[in-house]
Amino acid sequence: MRRSTEKRVVLVVLSLAGAGAGCKREGTATAAPVAAPTPPQLPMQPPAAPITWAANATRFRPQAGAVLTFQCPPNGEPGTVWGSDTYSDDSSICTAAAHSGRITRAAGGVVQIQIAPGQPSYPGTMRAGETTRHFGAFPGSFTIVGGPQPGLVAVPVPQINGGGVNIGGVQIRVGGGDAGAPNPWSAKATSHRGNNGSSFTQECPPNGTLASVWGTDVYTDDSSICSAAVHVGQITLAQGGRVTVFVHPGQPSYAGSARGGVTSMSFASFPGSFAFTSSIAPTVRAPEGVEAITWAASATRFRTAGRARQQVWCPPGGRPGTVWGRGPFTDDSSICTAAVFAGRITFEEGGVVRLRPKPGRAHYEGDTRNGVTTRDYAVFPGSFDITR
Repeated sequence: MRRSTEKRVVLVVLSLAGAGAGCKREGTATAAPVAAPTPPQLPMQPPAAPITWAANATRFRPQAGAVLTFQCPPNGEPGTVWGSDTYSDDSSICTAAAHSGRITRAAGGVVQIQIAPGQPSYPGTMRAGETTRHFGAFPGSFTIVGGPQPGLVAVPVPQINGGGVNIGGVQIRVGGGDAGAPNPWSAKATSHRGNNGSSFTQECPPNGTLASVWGTDVYTDDSSICSAAVHVGQITLAQGGRVTVFVHPGQPSYAGSARGGVTSMSFASFPGSFAFTSSIAPTVRAPEGVEAITWAASATRFRTAGRARQQVWCPPGGRPGTVWGRGPFTDDSSICTAAVFAGRITFEEGGVVRLRPKPGRAHYEGDTRNGVTTRDYAVFPGSFDITR
């Protein structure tokens, strides 16, 4: 009996082994591969275009809403700024950024601005060691992206007027002056236009508020007399004083410059002038049939003129403007400064410049020639060349 029992046990074991063999899977099972998660795509930051502390945003005025990135160099020389938080687009971009606390003069840095429409007024304030100026309506603006650095306090710039001092809209009466009296620092010479050779005096009280000035030595008669007197060195902003003003005829052009803490602006022909001397240098005029332009004038208005050659005249005593490219140049570059770069004229003497409009290009490369350094730029819709 024992043998038969062992036999049955053996058969059971063999049967179980066979069943196991019949259930065996073919091949080796492997886990399905799992794809690695795709990292989120971060938006590309636009490259920062290098600019000087004198650069402004006027050329970007048609691009309302555009955000632009710039690199301001260290150890900057501050430029003029009008407004607070929203700045007129002819203000220094880097100085506005310093006023907002986003960069410093010593370190410079990257700043982003957004192009904005013009505003009815631009209040000046003191903040972060920078002082901006008041101005009325202006056709273009920009803001600093992110606004002012948190924690900074903007203090309104005091405005001297006949009734005393106005700080942030609060009038503080000083002495016995009439609160409705005009501000002497806003006085102009337009009412004397045509009385050429005559003179009059203007009182400029101490600690005045600078206003707009066009010209150097000879000024448009709608310039601030007191501010022009500071510019020419007759008085100082802190001490003021009485100045004698001489009426002169209009000039074909007025060159701006920086003197005595005042930066005057260039302008083209104007019907009346004044100076602080009874005689002025003989007027240098454009040749007959040639248009006189300022050193800030660009060639954008010739963009629709096809390839027809244009002829303009740059006055002597020019102040350099910004130029992009080395020929062709972007057509929003300063024509006169491009002509100096090309060796056709000099800042001191000016002269006739011939240019030819050209189509836009995909790239403009800067260079240094004849004391002028031009800048690189990317695609732009219009160009011009200086010709003989």
